[in-house]
Amino acid sequence: MTNACRYTLFSTSLVLLPASVSANQDDPFFEMPVVLSASRLEQPASETPVAISIIDRQIIDASGARTIPEVLRLVPGMVVGNSVNEFGDEPKIVVAYHGHTDQFSKQMQVLIDGRSIYEPMLGGVAWNMLPINMEDIERIEVSRGPNAASYGSNSFLAVINIITRQAIEDQGKLVKIVAGNHDIIDATYRFGKSFGDLDYRFTLSTQNDNGQDRADGIENHDDLGAKALDYRIDYQIDSHKQLTYQGGYGMADIQTDRNYTSLGIKPIRESNNETFYQFIKYENNFSNDNTLVLQYYYNLLDKNDKSNSRIIDPVVFGIPADPFTIPLDFSLKSQRHNLEATHYMQLNDEIRFIWGGALQQDIGQAPYYLGTNDVMRRETYRIFSNTEWHATKNDIINFGIAVEKTSSMGAANKSPRLAYIHKFTPQHSFRFSISKAVRSPFIIEEYGDFSLSHTLTNNGTPIGTIFDQQVGPAEKLDNEEILSRDVGYYGRYLNDDLLFNARIFRDTLSHLIREQKRLIADLDGETHVLINDNSTTIKGIEAEVDYYIDPSLRITMSASHLTIDSNDPITSGNSRNFTESAPNNSGSIFAIKQFNSKYSGSLGYYYVGQFSWIDARNDASNDYRTMDIRLSRHLRMNNDKGSISLTLKNITGDYSNYDKYPEAGPRIVQNLTAYLELRLQYR
Repeated sequence: MTNACRYTLFSTSLVLLPASVSANQDDPFFEMPVVLSASRLEQPASETPVAISIIDRQIIDASGARTIPEVLRLVPGMVVGNSVNEFGDEPKIVVAYHGHTDQFSKQMQVLIDGRSIYEPMLGGVAWNMLPINMEDIERIEVSRGPNAASYGSNSFLAVINIITRQAIEDQGKLVKIVAGNHDIIDATYRFGKSFGDLDYRFTLSTQNDNGQDRADGIENHDDLGAKALDYRIDYQIDSHKQLTYQGGYGMADIQTDRNYTSLGIKPIRESNNETFYQFIKYENNFSNDNTLVLQYYYNLLDKNDKSNSRIIDPVVFGIPADPFTIPLDFSLKSQRHNLEATHYMQLNDEIRFIWGGALQQDIGQAPYYLGTNDVMRRETYRIFSNTEWHATKNDIINFGIAVEKTSSMGAANKSPRLAYIHKFTPQHSFRFSISKAVRSPFIIEEYGDFSLSHTLTNNGTPIGTIFDQQVGPAEKLDNEEILSRDVGYYGRYLNDDLLFNARIFRDTLSHLIREQKRLIADLDGETHVLINDNSTTIKGIEAEVDYYIDPSLRITMSASHLTIDSNDPITSGNSRNFTESAPNNSGSIFAIKQFNSKYSGSLGYYYVGQFSWIDARNDASNDYRTMDIRLSRHLRMNNDKGSISLTLKNITGDYSNYDKYPEAGPRIVQNLTAYLELRLQYR
């Protein structure tokens, strides 16, 4: 077996199947993109049971993106925000699909090579703490719609699967240095080599910047300093068996403000985060019709986030109070163990089948959020299957289901999906699908019980109490549920150079978890509790175009129009209505141009309509438009190659993409960001 094809089955932790099942190499349809994430079966993009967007390596390179969320703006219906504010929340990059989210974006599953990186304690994904480098990503596949039938709970509104490159593809050395305004200093060093049937890759990287700016020009304390090591080893045991091992370690230091404005308290603190993962997969291809995959992964997040606020001359309700100190400790530790087995069988020429099971344990400790030093443990048991039946030459029926039981919840959850695909021609197909999915409460939602209070005194006499909100379930929480109906079209035109992909959808969400204000009996104030009393309906249409105009010019476009109806009354104070949580209209245009052998460039334009994140303090933010430009000069020195690139982001002016700021305070703005990149790749 040659190196060129040795690790065909290593490109993802999903099972890849022989192309003979779904395509003939003499058919032009064979050139269509192959999708790996929709149903755990390798499929042409025109035969998937759920809408899929693909961000390939060319787009990632051309964008000059420093983070994964930057390229996710190209996915229809997806928005990205930077949740920097003066209320003490740690600065985060937030990725949301169809709204319904605050800074934790807890209704979307994110995978790296099939390994979930969904954070079990706080929900969502810590995008600026991932020990993965942009250079190691082969492509990103986004399932637009529920996909719990394949990946279980939390695969709710969308699933993002980040697929990394095989070690054999990254032989030699790579050096990349990025420097620009906002104190941007990034560096990457990668080394890869082969020894017979074993290939490996090690990547060291660092990312640094001073965060976002305040509109009034005053420094915002949200600097980021991150370091990471990740590695991959692929070993071909024999002609039938393969072994892959991946791991990574990351450290991220993030400045954070905490602002008790009424008391004049504004300490600067730093959140120190360590992330670590181990992932091993064994694959045995007994034959083209029979494959077994065993995999295990371990994720760790260890956050150290403490500070003390000493108040020297407090004045409360016009009365001077004695000096006091508020200790703040938002530290937490979460771990996840996951063991999974997957078995693929091709039953005959028309039917192929995949099934498997997973055992998962989440372990968490967060004294402030949980109100106890106890370690919380939660087990999840999952079985899943997917059947693809080519009923006729032009008709495909796809049925998948996952059954999942979580130790802290009640009965097992069933997440089925049924899809019918009709191919009018190899280049044109329609999809009709219906699916159901759930989102389980994350650990702090389920067990949260936290508060911060201090009795104020004057010459030792109590004069009042200050407190921070208490958040926890009012009663045992249920799973959130979604029922999704989808009609999709996939078509290729102009000798397959033009792709048009569209879907019409109607999603019904129920038992949504939200905060409710309640009076505190013994304090002059309110508390927040969590309840399952909301439902919404999302209706809309999405489309994307990918057009290779000629070998030197490629243009991609996306557009989304949706509306959200909700039974949630408009709230005041610290939260917004679900109906406002996603823009009615959004879209993007991205162009890649190869001018000649030495110069290339790209241009990205993004539009996001008016909307508000769930935890917004103000009215819906204004719509915004922004544009990015990149120009590259390519270098070639004998067998080595490199490039020098200039990237300009937000060149059309300042805008705000997250509106969680004080009612009378300054906005956090996205403004001009410019950086130079030097990239060298050599043997």
